[in-house]
Amino acid sequence: MGRYGLATMAAVLALVAPTMDALAQVAPVGRTPVRGMAATPAPAPAPVIDRTAYRIAPGDELAISFPYNAELDHAGPVGPDGRIAIPLVGNVPVGGRTIDEVAALISADLRRQGVVEDARPTVAVRQYGGVVYVGGEVRQPGPVKLTATMDPMQAVIGAGGLLDTARTRKVVVIHRNADGTIAQRQVDLKAYTKNGIATGIDLQSQDIVFVPRSSIAEANLWIDQHINKLLPFSRSLNYNLGGGAVFGR
Repeated sequence: MGRYGLATMAAVLALVAPTMDALAQVAPVGRTPVRGMAATPAPAPAPVIDRTAYRIAPGDELAISFPYNAELDHAGPVGPDGRIAIPLVGNVPVGGRTIDEVAALISADLRRQGVVEDARPTVAVRQYGGVVYVGGEVRQPGPVKLTATMDPMQAVIGAGGLLDTARTRKVVVIHRNADGTIAQRQVDLKAYTKNGIATGIDLQSQDIVFVPRSSIAEANLWIDQHINKLLPFSRSLNYNLGGGAVFGR
């Protein structure tokens, strides 16, 4: 290659080198975007949803504090409609929400109304007012006051404990979803008490825990209803075998 050829190649490389450096900084090797097409952004990670967090229920008493605006601190009960009245904010729908969701909602309302730009409130449940309903083969069926992270066994204990006729392997927990649909699960309380196998259920306000009868109790009830109370004779029969000997059963 002559002197002029070398000079020409050097000039071309001098022009191309900055462009190659710029491309190397913009697009990683092996993923250079096609001309006229936008690069596909990486998918955002799926949000983590805490399904075990306590959800506020009517009757709960909340304490709301503002670390930088103490004059806005407020405490009060949640009404039957799931709302709480907060000064300068109004009636806030908190029923069915976690405390973190309520804090974010209050902060957004204050920002929208121009009261505080970044309130960052802290929400705490001072007293739980929700109840769960326990029925079936328990000693004291009826409403049981809900506490945080209450499981079905704790609710049964709050209802006086199990009867001897309880079917502990198939206790039913019924929950009404926000859209009105019903969710039903079976829990094994015998495995929970005997082997320490957790039920994996934290009860929410208005949940129903139903303890059915055992199969033996059902059979005894059927005998009592269809034989003992319906047949017109006594179950005590006497047999005279002669000679004055009488056998009864």
